[in-house]
Amino acid sequence: MIGRVIWYHPELRFGFIECSAGMTLGTVTRGCLDLFHEVKGPLAVTGPATLTNVSTGREVLFDVEANALSEDQVNELLGLVQG
Repeated sequence: MIGRVIWYHPELRFGFIECSAGMTLGTVTRGCLDLFHEVKGPLAVTGPATLTNVSTGREVLFDVEANALSEDQVNELLGLVQG
């Protein structure tokens, strides 16, 4: 599955990735992501996942914490983080 990073917090190392299954929330445990990076890998299953950062050509270990989130759910979570 291919997705695009739509929000990323480098200090907390977590972000949201938009893909065909909805929005995915997860934490980077190894590697690097940045806003608008394109990634490929198993985003529809919770738990640890090895993604390919298509934008950099490197692997990223990403712990998927929630998937198939709606835009409203993402906005609510971002409100908690930012507010």
